[in-house]
Amino acid sequence: MRKRKSRYEHTLLHTVEEATELLRHVDASAWVWWFGGTVPFVCYLLHFVSDMSRAASAWDRLPAGSLSLGVLYWWMKVAHAVFSDHLLRELRGEDSPEKLNLRARLRFITSQAFIHCTAFVMLPLSLAAMLPFGWVYAAYHNVSVLALGHFRQGGRTRELLRLAVTQSHYRQGANHGLMLVLLTFACIVWLNFFTGALLAVQLAKAITGVDSAFSRNPMLLLSTGMFTTTIMGSYLVVGPLVKSIYVLRCFYSLSRKNGEDLIVAFRSAKPVLALLLAMGLISIPATASAAPSTPAAVESPATPVNANKLEQNIRDVMQREAFQWRLPRNERPDPKAEPGWIAGFIKTLGQWVDDAGKWASKTFDKLLVEKIKELLRDMTNHRKTDEPSGATSAWADSAQFVLKALLIVLAIIIVVLLVRFWRRTPPAPAKASSDAMPEVNLDSEQVIASQLPENEWLRLAQEKMESGDYRLAMRALFLATLAHLGERKIVLIRKSKSNGDYVRELALRARDREDMRNRFTDSVRTFDWAWYGLHDVTR
Repeated sequence: MRKRKSRYEHTLLHTVEEATELLRHVDASAWVWWFGGTVPFVCYLLHFVSDMSRAASAWDRLPAGSLSLGVLYWWMKVAHAVFSDHLLRELRGEDSPEKLNLRARLRFITSQAFIHCTAFVMLPLSLAAMLPFGWVYAAYHNVSVLALGHFRQGGRTRELLRLAVTQSHYRQGANHGLMLVLLTFACIVWLNFFTGALLAVQLAKAITGVDSAFSRNPMLLLSTGMFTTTIMGSYLVVGPLVKSIYVLRCFYSLSRKNGEDLIVAFRSAKPVLALLLAMGLISIPATASAAPSTPAAVESPATPVNANKLEQNIRDVMQREAFQWRLPRNERPDPKAEPGWIAGFIKTLGQWVDDAGKWASKTFDKLLVEKIKELLRDMTNHRKTDEPSGATSAWADSAQFVLKALLIVLAIIIVVLLVRFWRRTPPAPAKASSDAMPEVNLDSEQVIASQLPENEWLRLAQEKMESGDYRLAMRALFLATLAHLGERKIVLIRKSKSNGDYVRELALRARDREDMRNRFTDSVRTFDWAWYGLHDVTR
């Protein structure tokens, strides 16, 4: 049977129009980030291609030039992520976000380097296989779109990559259709650039009468440098549209769970509704069951509606306990809370490791690098006399520079790994004590199984059973089950996980324990029926 198409799904041209409209409304700071990150990379790439294709001593400058090009590519991807975040916040109607702390900034910057450096390998491989290219291409764009928002919520690089891959499966047919539209548009823009260059050469000669290198030799227009220039110019034009389209795809894909697209659509329609209400073109019908003797007067349909008050009322309703399951969950700790003595000790230890790394870097620079310089100098002196001295000196300087840079990067990586290892070491768990246990409200949807150990949940279940509250006793028993699995590292307890997530996680981690999986699935099904289905629970 053919799947019925939802009326809320956008067509390809509608998505392109919406992306173009989003680019028109974004603030100027976003464009500063885009061009500030892309133009340096484009200019240096043109210089690099021209230098490597024409210069006689290009081989000597290849290591330093490649390293500089890689650093500029890294910076461009960071700037693209910031640009995409501006587009996403403009689409959501959000104000300026909170600033990232130092750890989140480091994770954001390093994630762009670790993930996007694989694009030069994964994209050609996926293109050779043809089928997965659309998913891989979308996943890399999703990394730029979701990075800043993900790290603001305390996420990690591995979770960001998993989220980007998941969002790349949203409407696969539309994704491939948009790629075809973007490819056609990019080819038209490149053809305009190339034709414009040809016409510019002919017009310059006709107007000024001065011959240029291109007018004397038209074949230069087919050179590698000219092709690179026109392609990079087309990228500066098409790139923002590509980012805007994948911002829309991520937004609508995430809205399937949080309904954020409906909130944005309602926010944009509020002024129109208020105007129509003020003009009396629409009216709000009174409740049919209202008693005629009600002392409160019915508000006139022509009374204007306060849009801000209406939005505040909607937010108040959404904050009720009955709707908490629809809201996004926040697991970040309070940034204003003072760190304990363990956190202070780890911070001091990290500072000490940082100082030790700097000292080790200086020691390597004094000992190892100087020895290598002497070795290279001896190798240079024993070269053949017919080798040009300039090329040898340039090669030695480039090799020394690259070797020193690699040693510094290696030392920084070792220091970062040591600091992360010490910071990930969890403190010793405190002994369970019924007197020191915090009070837990079993009616709240914010309760998670990791708040109490298994025996405490069982104690609460026994208390609720003795008091006759079998529904809360059943929830305490279910949380005891999750705590039992979490203490044995079979599942990871998180606020953002649903019961279905725990079922799937247990199916992956306990593939050889069919009895455990079946019992846990039955337990989840029974709990959902009783807790969310409001069925009666007996002893």
